[in-house]
Amino acid sequence: MPSHKIVLVGQPNAGKSTLFNVLSDIKAAAGNFAGTSVRITQSSVQVDGRAFELLDLPGAYSLNAADDAEKITRDYLLREPVDLVVNVVDSTLLARSLELTSELLELGLPMVIALNMQDEAEKRGLKIDHDKLEQLLGVPVVPTSALHGKGVRQLMDRALRLLAAGPPPPPAFPYTAHIEALVQGLAAALPPPGPGRNGVARFYAIKSIENPAMVPEELLRPQAQAVAAACAQIQDFHKLECFESIAYERHHLAMKLSEATCEFVARKTIHLHDRMDRYLLHPLLGRFFLIAYFLAFFSVIYAAGGLFSRWLEPLLNRVPPLLLPLQKISGFLWLTADGLFQGLAGALGVVLPYFLPLILLHSLFEDSGYLSRIAFLLDGLLHRIGLHGKSVAAFILGFGCTAPALYATRILENKRDRTLSALLLPFIPCSARNAVIFALTAALAGPLWALAIYVFVLLVIAVTGKAISLFLAKPGGLVMEIPDLKVPSLRNAMTSSGRQLKDFAFSVVPLLLLGSAAMSWLGHLNIRALIDGGFSPLVSGFLGLPAELGTTLVFGFFRKELIIVMAQQALGAPSLALLPLSAAQAVVFAVFVTLYFPCFTTFVVMGREFGWRTAGGSALLSVAVASLAAYLFKLLLILA
Repeated sequence: MPSHKIVLVGQPNAGKSTLFNVLSDIKAAAGNFAGTSVRITQSSVQVDGRAFELLDLPGAYSLNAADDAEKITRDYLLREPVDLVVNVVDSTLLARSLELTSELLELGLPMVIALNMQDEAEKRGLKIDHDKLEQLLGVPVVPTSALHGKGVRQLMDRALRLLAAGPPPPPAFPYTAHIEALVQGLAAALPPPGPGRNGVARFYAIKSIENPAMVPEELLRPQAQAVAAACAQIQDFHKLECFESIAYERHHLAMKLSEATCEFVARKTIHLHDRMDRYLLHPLLGRFFLIAYFLAFFSVIYAAGGLFSRWLEPLLNRVPPLLLPLQKISGFLWLTADGLFQGLAGALGVVLPYFLPLILLHSLFEDSGYLSRIAFLLDGLLHRIGLHGKSVAAFILGFGCTAPALYATRILENKRDRTLSALLLPFIPCSARNAVIFALTAALAGPLWALAIYVFVLLVIAVTGKAISLFLAKPGGLVMEIPDLKVPSLRNAMTSSGRQLKDFAFSVVPLLLLGSAAMSWLGHLNIRALIDGGFSPLVSGFLGLPAELGTTLVFGFFRKELIIVMAQQALGAPSLALLPLSAAQAVVFAVFVTLYFPCFTTFVVMGREFGWRTAGGSALLSVAVASLAAYLFKLLLILA
């Protein structure tokens, strides 16, 4: 069993997850997209025969939490047993990073500082005297470059020595004389925090002035009058709110430390990534590159996915004949086996070929830093429909598969933004629905209708998002890092892709297999007429489509690509081109299929990620939006 608990703490994009990947057996999502680690990731680590529990806490600018990610980090540091804090500091942004460092030092937990991204700092002309910084801070400071594994061994050696020596007294950095006297007076009067609480008296004395909500009631209540008097003195003397005064003290300390330990050597040339950003973040040229990126992104995915699918198809087609002898042994056994195989074939033959290149490319671009630039460029547009710029990462994934796209919303720190993104993601045409759109329009309406459907669907998403956002709080401004561009790590991308693939295989595929087996029995029971009758008011009465298509919607709930096959069977057509549907009916049907709840897998993932209430509400919302949108499209076609 691990004997010590070590936590990684740092500001967003400081390299915590990359350091975690180097140290641990379990690989975290180490992305170059600020705020990626919204959940706590942990692993058991062995160094020199000693076992540790290593945890990667979400990125935080301060313990005065402003979003859900910072709240997780704050609550863990205050309430959970912690033996050592590894404060991961971005060397390229030393002054700003040290503001969190000073706050962590006030907390009083044993700490080692990983001065990360040293190589990047040197490229910018920054030379940091880490020995002098260690002397000034009073805690070990180790320069590292986690991406390349440099300095990591030295970091763990210093951590082991600190744990073996026992916790040293926390260093104290005196504030301005007037505030320092008030802090010391409050600290002397405060009792020690109760069991289950971390932090020394000085920390809670400062917080009682800066942010009383962080101080336990049993500590704050006896000192309420003294705290109120101290705040009144600070406001009267400094002409600032107490929160601002303490923030100023930390900022001043961080600047002094940075100036004392940093030396800037002027560069003769502008760094390549700075020159590239002149174009990538340009209001006009940046959007040109953005369009080119999307075209290339989807072209590669569809080309690779189509190639992979064509390679798998002959292999999968060999299996059904092998299952036929089971019919003579047991009808139940054959139906179950055939249903399970159909589910496996859908996962391997339709989703996997597009899912694999999508998550690999997404991981590469995320690690390169370009996704942050996409979020920056699209933030204004997405805000108009109530979304956050960071939502673009999940929406990109949604064009491949909605299930992993829902997982991608974890990068959004705010619950409001996560929920709204999750409600809109099922409307994004995934790879399976893309197949339905292209197959129907190519066979019955023409390729231009496919483009018309996509434009209409995007308009529906925008209107729906705007309507839902009217009932929610306004989205916050886009405050995020624009990290330096860099050559992405193929190893990190492969690790991230493997983790997502494993999650998909163990969490989603089994449910897909069980659902497919259930649908096999549903077909055997021959209750199609009952299903068609139940859907008739919607399908035939409202949308003007043949009532026989009702059954296809049930099968489509489990696997969208089955809609094409089931439509042929339901309408008795030997091929798609011979379906008894007009071009207008084919387009209306494609619009409805695109927008109504995507699949059983997505429903399960949404239920696990956001709760079954939200999943149920999303299902009802998607059916309502799909029905209304398809009906409006039908009216437009009639008027045209």
